[in-house]
Amino acid sequence: MKRIFLLALLISILSSLFALDFGATLSGLYKAEGGDETSQSGNIILAPWLTTPWASPFGPADFYFSVGLNTAFDDNTILAPELFRLELFFRPSSSLALRTGRFFWQDPSRLVAAGRFDGAQFLLDLGNVRLGAAALYTGFLYSETADINTSPDDTKDYSADFDWADFADTYFAPRRLLAALHGDFSGLRGQFHAGLLAQFDLSDAQERFHTQYLLLRYGLGYRVFDLAAAAAAGLENTRADGVRSSFAFSLEGGMQLPTAIRDRLSLGLRWSSGNGPHTAAFFPITREAQSLVLQPVLSGMTIIRVNYEARFLPSLSAALGCRYFIRTDSSSFSAQHLNDDSYFLGLELDGSLRWVPFSDLAVSLSTGIFIPQAGGAFDNSAPLRWYIGLGTIFSF
Repeated sequence: MKRIFLLALLISILSSLFALDFGATLSGLYKAEGGDETSQSGNIILAPWLTTPWASPFGPADFYFSVGLNTAFDDNTILAPELFRLELFFRPSSSLALRTGRFFWQDPSRLVAAGRFDGAQFLLDLGNVRLGAAALYTGFLYSETADINTSPDDTKDYSADFDWADFADTYFAPRRLLAALHGDFSGLRGQFHAGLLAQFDLSDAQERFHTQYLLLRYGLGYRVFDLAAAAAAGLENTRADGVRSSFAFSLEGGMQLPTAIRDRLSLGLRWSSGNGPHTAAFFPITREAQSLVLQPVLSGMTIIRVNYEARFLPSLSAALGCRYFIRTDSSSFSAQHLNDDSYFLGLELDGSLRWVPFSDLAVSLSTGIFIPQAGGAFDNSAPLRWYIGLGTIFSF
């Protein structure tokens, strides 16, 4: 029986090779930043990939694989291998699906975790209701690109440059185990998403930092208008402080403008709790930068945003934005020239252009400035901060 199963498995794999599709993506980014000091850096990523359908013994499946090299240029040149994707997506029936390997996942609120993870996800599609469960691990990811938030008492330096001679201690991201339950519900005049997420700290920290979250998101569109609201409530568990609560929410509304071009104007607000007598600083599992120049994490922060996006041609689009930053505590965000006299950090202005002359080539230019004098939290000696980035993606 075992031989028959292995033979069937081998035949199904060989037959899938006839539908094999493969290629590669070459992407690069150059960026220059200035403030107290000026720095230049960049990276080049070569990511060969392949995909194929697979008539597996468990039902139709798709296999995706991408592995390559990430070369970073700064004061040093760092060449690191990276597994970008290794995914098996099974569909035993029209309503059941299983995803396993390394794949992209984000929490229902989009406020806590988003990125590549290792693990498995189960999906059940009941029409207007879609349920799912996921078990995910972060400890095998490349720390430079995974952006996993370190726990407060973790003593390991995850920002250290990757070193081939010290692979184990310089390559891997902080060790976290995530367990999630989530549901997507249609027909409530929009889309409603809800979920529960638990994060288990598996680091060597003496005081491990475990968190649990209740996650909600609702989005709707009506003619030229759209609205999205999200919230996350978290519990943090430590022996020293016991159980403390934290919160975050976002609200964004936009509209298509009645102009000759395809453009959109949107307003947004993001808020997260800070350290205080009744709350803890909100702890996102992935450290997603909330702007181009200042780049704070959504922790102890309020961000008010206005964005304008326009597509002038099918191949050319642009965006302009401004953000105002307000701290909700005095400890979550730190920077040079920062004092405790005010929680108002300042104003950031940014813009970008994206040109896609061919379907397999895209070029982007982004720039921005942060004006600390627009707030009172930085002293008068704080300089303007600026950023210029030039990126390209080529697929072949």
